Amino acid sequence: MSIRKIIDWAILKAEGEKVGMIASPFYQFYADGESWMWACDVDIGEPEVLRNVPVACNNREIIYAEQGKAVALRRMNHGRWCIAGLAKTSRGLGHVIYLSYTEDMVRVVGEDWTGKIVRPFTYGELGTLGPGTGYGALPYGVQGRFTPGGALLEILEN
Repeated sequence: MSIRKIIDWAILKAEGEKVGMIASPFYQFYADGESWMWACDVDIGEPEVLRNVPVACNNREIIYAEQGKAVALRRMNHGRWCIAGLAKTSRGLGHVIYLSYTEDMVRVVGEDWTGKIVRPFTYGELGTLGPGTGYGALPYGVQGRFTPGGALLEILEN
């Protein structure tokens, strides 16, 4: 088998798989008009969160999944994504340390965190972030996408 065929095969295999993070609690979803299935919203790093992503049948390891866990997504025959199981890797946070080198010395110049966190709002945030300041403007359980430093990037719709 040539290198070209191996690379083509790897590209085709990678197109059908992604890693995402669970962005909502699990809920039952009436997907195809015939049966109910378990689903949740999944953040794959794009501007929009994937909505109503179903869980693959007979998947026992997904019981351990909760919001913020990394999951493996697989493309189904009709083009939609489904949760195939827990992922071995995560697209989570990254810690970057900047160094300065001289002839005989290394200094840490700075550090930074990269990535995004999806989590529910705390009670304190619910009371201060609403359009009409105070409780009741945003519903309990509303999700937000935050920077590693805690700054709000966006409010995710429920």
